[in-house]
Amino acid sequence: MAEITYLEAIREGLTEEMDRDANVFCLGEDIGAYGGAFKVTEGLMQKFGERRVIDTPISEAAIVGAAAGAAHMGLRPVCEMQFIDFISCAYDMLTNYVATARYRAFLPTPMVVRGPSGGYVRGGPFHSQNPEAAFLHTPDSRSCTRPRHATRRASSRPRSATMTACSSSSTSTFIAG
Repeated sequence: MAEITYLEAIREGLTEEMDRDANVFCLGEDIGAYGGAFKVTEGLMQKFGERRVIDTPISEAAIVGAAAGAAHMGLRPVCEMQFIDFISCAYDMLTNYVATARYRAFLPTPMVVRGPSGGYVRGGPFHSQNPEAAFLHTPDSRSCTRPRHATRRASSRPRSATMTACSSSSTSTFIAG
């Protein structure tokens, strides 16, 4: 198996899921024409169009809220946070609505929220957090992270995590790493 970077593995997983299921779409800041802060979504807008790769305003709460509504309607949104630190802006929506909607209102909310985390992004004191522990005790949510001592090379772990998350029928998934 060829070695690829984590970013390439995530892009591969997104591409495979978007090829497989027309309901999978991406939304986030600068993910369309620019290809994302770390180029994870580079080329996806050209391949899948502006209706499936959506550039959003700078509002993490709005991104997650729009994704939740889309998930309720049968779509499979993948939200990208430029840095996972900003997931805190959507924490209330994720923990008090998205993760509990299936139990409280019988509304499955299958969605993925992903973004880079940790010191390896070299973002200094502002973009190097690992907030995934905040979600560990939230019912009906999953948190997938890159192993702390993993190299920058990957085989299929990020790709399979992305594919599993996109295929989930009722679980909200937060992927950092």
